[in-house]
Amino acid sequence: MTRLPVRARPLKRARLARDLGRTGMLLAAVFTAVTWAALAFTFAPARALLDRADTQLTALDARLADAQTALAPFDVLARPETLEAVQGLGDLARRAQAAPLLDLVIPPDTLEGAVTLTREWETALNARPPLPALQAARADVQGWQARVHNLRVRLTGIALLTGALLTLLCAWFAAGQWALWRWAEDQLNPSS
Repeated sequence: MTRLPVRARPLKRARLARDLGRTGMLLAAVFTAVTWAALAFTFAPARALLDRADTQLTALDARLADAQTALAPFDVLARPETLEAVQGLGDLARRAQAAPLLDLVIPPDTLEGAVTLTREWETALNARPPLPALQAARADVQGWQARVHNLRVRLTGIALLTGALLTLLCAWFAAGQWALWRWAEDQLNPSS
């Protein structure tokens, strides 16, 4: 086993330290780039899902607004008095249909048409969603839009904070490797 002279050992250690310092700085730069790429790759599907949800909620809100605008002039028809009047007309048409001599004055088809029309009108009035229900549905949709927006902001914040912390950690590691490299250079070139 050959032994190195005493002066050769510190030079060998300094060269090794210099090489390790250079390699460490390169690894810190690579790790920083990989970290940001991994964060972008990891958070991209969630961000795309939130963007799609926001688009769908915006479209639904627009449709509900259009329905509200279209039904606003007919809101008068949804009042209880209107429904009672339609029910009264339907009852009157059914009684007229049952009256024995009224067939001679009004054709039976006309009476049947009046009964059918009032029945359909009453069903339409009962089935039509009132404007307050549309307003409540729209408020729910807008609440979900706010939640999706907050989630998107939080997700972006978490990704940026994680990236910044890992970048600081890499910078700290690179600074240590740079200091090791500078020390090794000073040991190898003591005259400069």
